[in-house]
Amino acid sequence: MSSAESIPDVATLMELMRSFNEASDRLQRSHDALQGRVAELSRELEEKNRELARKNRLALIGEMAACLAHEIRNPLGGIQMWASILEEDLPEGEARTTLGKMMHGLHGLDRLVEDMLDFARDIQPEPRTCDLADVLEEALLGAERALTEKKTTVTRAFPRPLPLKADPALLSRVFLNIAVNAAQAAPEGGRLEIAASRSAGRVRITLRDNGPGISAEALPKIFTPFYTSRSRGTGLGLAIAHRIVEAHAGTITGANHPDGGALFTIDLPEAP
Repeated sequence: MSSAESIPDVATLMELMRSFNEASDRLQRSHDALQGRVAELSRELEEKNRELARKNRLALIGEMAACLAHEIRNPLGGIQMWASILEEDLPEGEARTTLGKMMHGLHGLDRLVEDMLDFARDIQPEPRTCDLADVLEEALLGAERALTEKKTTVTRAFPRPLPLKADPALLSRVFLNIAVNAAQAAPEGGRLEIAASRSAGRVRITLRDNGPGISAEALPKIFTPFYTSRSRGTGLGLAIAHRIVEAHAGTITGANHPDGGALFTIDLPEAP
């Protein structure tokens, strides 16, 4: 074979170069796709790790809250009993008035203990088909005192019926806690707007007030147990609401509405 016959012609060289470039491009695309997938999985893993760490912290806080609540409850019950007996025996006057104020403080402490126990309990929803409109009305009935004290007007924008498979008693607690917070945050004569709708197999509920909104400092902490920016309150209402929504495989977020006031959004699957 001559040396001229062993040298590939230009067309063959061009074909080899084209094949090589195509193979290189395919490898580069595969490499880029793999890198993108690795980055996505890394982000998911970081998010899962953060979620696991958060749940572990909440579990620890729940255990501590349960221990404290039980330790407080026993002596508290005795104090309430003896104070009630004393209140019955005291005549009208300054001493009875002072005792009444003490009883009011004891009732507040009792509510704190109940909230601590509610937060510490393992939340296991018992889903059944219910009407979300009825659940919202039940929550508003529970919040009636707080709403009436502040002369808060409630605006409803949800269809009837709005079937949903969930635990109605637990969900009512979520909306009750948010409604009471809204009444306390809004000015006298304020308003609370409640809306609900269904889309793509999920139900979205929004509750918006016309109060001052949530401060930048408080916004990332609103679902943190025992955190509160008010002089009154346990800081457990929204933490309990968050746990209940999570137990229904849903999500709850708090934000400031562009037109003012706080906005809470709850997304729930139609069937958990």
